Amino acid sequence: MNLDDGRQFMFYVEIDTLVGRLNLRREELVSISIHGPQSTHVKPFSQASRLLIVHRSGKRRVRIIDVNLENRKTSSIIIDESSFREDCVEEALGGFASHLIIFPYTPLLGEEFLREMENNYIKHVVLESLRNLIINYRLSSTFIILTPEYILYDKLKRLSVMYPLCRPIIRSLDKSDIEHVLKKIRNVLDMMVSEDLLKNDKGGYVPSERLVEQVLKNVSPLKGVEDLEHIFRLYVLGGRTSSLDFVRNIRIGRFIFDVPKLPDPEDFLYAKTNIGIQPMSTRLSIIEFIRDKFNVDREKINVKRFGGILNATYLVEFYKDNEKERIFAKKYLNWSDFKWVVAWLWTLGVKNFSVLATTRMSNEIYFINKLAELGFNTAEILYVDWKEKIILQKFIEGENTVQLMKSKGFQNVGEIAEVLGRLLANLHSKDVTIGDCNPFSFIFTKSGEVYLTDLEQCSFKGLKSWDLTELIFYTIRYLPPDKIEEFSRTLTKSYIEEGGDIEDVKESIQQKYTRLLLPLTPLWIQSKAVQAIQEIVA
Repeated sequence: MNLDDGRQFMFYVEIDTLVGRLNLRREELVSISIHGPQSTHVKPFSQASRLLIVHRSGKRRVRIIDVNLENRKTSSIIIDESSFREDCVEEALGGFASHLIIFPYTPLLGEEFLREMENNYIKHVVLESLRNLIINYRLSSTFIILTPEYILYDKLKRLSVMYPLCRPIIRSLDKSDIEHVLKKIRNVLDMMVSEDLLKNDKGGYVPSERLVEQVLKNVSPLKGVEDLEHIFRLYVLGGRTSSLDFVRNIRIGRFIFDVPKLPDPEDFLYAKTNIGIQPMSTRLSIIEFIRDKFNVDREKINVKRFGGILNATYLVEFYKDNEKERIFAKKYLNWSDFKWVVAWLWTLGVKNFSVLATTRMSNEIYFINKLAELGFNTAEILYVDWKEKIILQKFIEGENTVQLMKSKGFQNVGEIAEVLGRLLANLHSKDVTIGDCNPFSFIFTKSGEVYLTDLEQCSFKGLKSWDLTELIFYTIRYLPPDKIEEFSRTLTKSYIEEGGDIEDVKESIQQKYTRLLLPLTPLWIQSKAVQAIQEIVA
């Protein structure tokens, strides 16, 4: 047996006696290790120490017993090698045994095996936390910076809930123990950077688009399903072992019921905004943000709601150095947002609108940033309140499509239609669709720039034909009858000239799409647009 004589406390362990008591032979042993807050130091065992014994025998896969180490009763887990491997790789036993690996430990036997299992388990823990993060924040997680502390405290908090017996270890961890574990997590995160699953950013790590796409592609519809699955596996495990083991050997006491005080994992998440890195745990009202960021007195800040009655949007006005400043605020509503419930029900089976507030907010944050990266104009994000689902953006001074056309007495319809057609074709060339592509999604500035707004229904690989349908057939309801054909014809022509697919144009005038706009645009108006478009694509 290869023991490290440098660890003085090992002389107090009677290995032969211990192995005999467990009815195991030396040749059956794979590893023996001490896990706990002081196991990496030359100190006596603490009350929180745990013993882990892995063996090759297939008899009685998992056992829990108490053993005496340095005159202290220490809870011990005895598990066969195959089960332990499965638990380290995918927590097949709900992390019942593998969770010990995340704590500092001293290998007494089988150090190489334990290091291999440690790498497997910590990688599983990291991927699990990243997966939960991506499920919660979806596409916008590509703009969230995390640190190793986030991974560690996220796991420790969940372990404390799912497996209360580990609470004494968690409570006993000191600063050096934490640093010891964080170093291991950081190594795994660095490895994932080399695998293009993460990216380094501002001293932390950001999920790559590749990882986010993989997770969302296979995501379960049940949030938090991993924790439920772990608990289920622990429950099933009870049937594989003697139920008396749990009753006889678990000492129920205050040490189990005292929940460890751990930092909030969210304290180690940071969001990238256009004015810097923002701690995601920050909770500021609109007024508080303006006051703190721009040093403006509360009474000089005016917040007023604007837009339609169904829009949770606000205009924030204040003076800074005698200059009037404006900020746009948006609060995302859930099922109470009648607009999206109706849209979802009306278009069901043709176009699937995202209804959940969290999804829509995440989506918009992602595409505001992503489209800016691709060279399109979007309003800069200044602040995000994830809990209240509010974002603050730079207010774009300008007019939407309808306002601009009305301001010129509809004499500029053809010019505006050409700009919209080319812009939409460029978006589609990047495989981006707006999803809710209405005339109010485009803001024209005096300098001639066009900004894309209201991007919560944006997506990759969406229905390009639906974008065309909605933009044309929604807009023409505001036009004089003699301008309908000009707008439809010009937009279609410029879209195709800029590289838009003519097949998408042909599909956009099919009844399965146009009928969805009938509540807004009567059939006789639609028919004029259809006729003009057919002249271009015939």
